[in-house]
Amino acid sequence: MVDSMLRKDVKQLRILIIEDNPGDVIIIREHLRTAGTIFSLVNAFSLNDAAQLLSSGTFDIILLDLGLPESSGIDTLREFFRHEIVSPVIVMTGLDDEETALTALREGAQDYLVKNSMSSENIIRSIKYSIERKKLEMLQKKNSRQLAILSGTTASLYEGDEISTTYSLICRSIRQLVEKAIVNSVEFDDFNTFHLSNIEQLLMWRDEILRITETDISEKHFNLCDQDENIIRLFMDGRIHPIPEAIYQLLGGKVRKESCRDIENILGIKYVYVIGFFRNDVYYGGVLIFSPNVIEDDDKQFIENICSQASLSIHRRIIQKNLVKSEAMYQKLAEELEEKVKERTSELEIANLQLRKSEAQLKELNATKDKFFNIVAHDLKNPFTSLLGATELLYNNIQNIDREKIRKLAQILNDSAKSGYAILLNLLDWSRSQTGTIKIYLQMINLKKIIEDNISELYLNSLDKQITISAELSDDFNLIADKNMLNTILRNLLSNAIKFTPRGGKVTIGVESREKMVYVSVKDNGIGISRENIDKLFRIDSKYSRPGTEKEIGTGLGLKLSKEFVEKLGGKIWVESSENQGSNFVFSIPLNETTVAAEQGVIG
Repeated sequence: MVDSMLRKDVKQLRILIIEDNPGDVIIIREHLRTAGTIFSLVNAFSLNDAAQLLSSGTFDIILLDLGLPESSGIDTLREFFRHEIVSPVIVMTGLDDEETALTALREGAQDYLVKNSMSSENIIRSIKYSIERKKLEMLQKKNSRQLAILSGTTASLYEGDEISTTYSLICRSIRQLVEKAIVNSVEFDDFNTFHLSNIEQLLMWRDEILRITETDISEKHFNLCDQDENIIRLFMDGRIHPIPEAIYQLLGGKVRKESCRDIENILGIKYVYVIGFFRNDVYYGGVLIFSPNVIEDDDKQFIENICSQASLSIHRRIIQKNLVKSEAMYQKLAEELEEKVKERTSELEIANLQLRKSEAQLKELNATKDKFFNIVAHDLKNPFTSLLGATELLYNNIQNIDREKIRKLAQILNDSAKSGYAILLNLLDWSRSQTGTIKIYLQMINLKKIIEDNISELYLNSLDKQITISAELSDDFNLIADKNMLNTILRNLLSNAIKFTPRGGKVTIGVESREKMVYVSVKDNGIGISRENIDKLFRIDSKYSRPGTEKEIGTGLGLKLSKEFVEKLGGKIWVESSENQGSNFVFSIPLNETTVAAEQGVIG
């Protein structure tokens, strides 16, 4: 059945398939139906047909055959992308050509399917992967655009001299963010009265608005006392708010509602938002945003941020003008201005540092996610291949297999299931860590007990290989840490030690405290690691994993996840190893609760 996440994202999956072979369309439709997918499938026989369909609507996913009457191969994909394609694209071909697949991905396709290898499962998996990857790409583009707008706005606000320039700058910045929106600034004449400025976007409709409402928007001064009391409050908290029946409300209810709806239709708007500039209960103005679409929450936060900067910028300029007017207040106001400039400069430096850090993280994520997906996808196939092979053998020959062979097959099934489950556990923890949904909950932990619990959990694994696990920790030892993270670190290090230690070997856990740190070591007498491969162990962009002493498999993700969790707890992790000489993995955690909390900024 289709993945539950896919069901949640789309009530009905709208699919465009660009394929000139009706037989292939029927096969794909049947695969989707068999998988239980809720979908509507539209078939275009050529790129021209597809362009017409895309001009009249959008699709959740596009399946593109690379062999069409008017083009073939990668040229088909390039020709298709000449149109403005916003939906994720999966290319299909009858050739199992890895170079073509890589080229298609570089050219903008989200995934690649070989026709004679397609199944219900891999089609659905490909669709889900492509939709999610497209979302990530769109999010990255949006974050980059927000970063560019915020950086440019921040610099311009700081350098500008006139308040009117600030209004124009904020309107331009919001228009860059909210597509197809009409943005006008509101300037207060006094506490209760304001007028619209920067109305260039509205001038082409001025005469029509005048005819319908008898109001000249270029000269009208709106009195807030004429408005509903709730409208006044919308300018008072520095937050962005939607205005219901906006035109009618802003005109003070002096025109017919039908006329106001006519204006909304002329402007092509469905939603109107307002945000005020304020500082210390002094009101300078605000912004009206006429938008055809709902403004999303993250865009609202962005708009509130730059409007808050505008408030600070306007406040700074007003202080400068007051300095000119009053020589008697010069010294006091000069000190106030200097202090505010320092505070704002510090805030901007911190904000810019955070933005640069976010940008670097986005670039690193984009550069490594493909490698990461390849590692996990490749290594997840191994346990499932064993599961499928063993179950198929049992199903087809259950009457002819003796008890000993069934026992061995059951062992294979169990080992494969445990291996796949371990990979999925680490993948889930890594995913939560990368998306920011994992939080640190610091609590007092008995280290001896948590070590013993992990040894017990892995008892069957060690017993199966006749490996002895011992802990060199005689007394109870308490420390402040996150229990789940510590469990994940110990589980992965112990699992690796068992995996790479030959039958009859030994694993030892040691604990030592010194200089306000506790050091935990997991030492084995296994096959060890070569010097050139040690540097690859903890890097997410590096593929290094090998089978255990009895062909156990893994992704190498456990060590990368352990490193991330150790660092979140304020410590470090490293390994001492040589080939055929065993390995000693050591990690440290601070003993001081205040130090950990200060470094992480969180105490749960």
